[in-house]
Amino acid sequence: MIIRGKEKWKEVIEAQKQSGLTIKKYCNDNPICISSFYKQKALILDEENIFIPVIIDKSNDVIDFDIDRHRIFCSKQNFKILLENLLCLSIMMKSKIFMLPSGFVT
Repeated sequence: MIIRGKEKWKEVIEAQKQSGLTIKKYCNDNPICISSFYKQKALILDEENIFIPVIIDKSNDVIDFDIDRHRIFCSKQNFKILLENLLCLSIMMKSKIFMLPSGFVT
């Protein structure tokens, strides 16, 4: 299936969410290239600057949030480490001051 235009991709991404299917299953059922789906979804999310809600329970040391119907739980300390590493990686990628190890899959 050839999908052209940002609005059409938004419709496809919303249809996948509403279907209750994983991205892989939805793409296989609707002959859509999985890598194109992820690429377009990332572009749209980046363009719209969408935030993922995160719940912080002050009564314990756990943070939880959902990403594509996957519930993520982690300690506040691990979440802090994750965010610090993502920030460093983002800075390095923008400045192109690093080299990926051979065999690294992006």
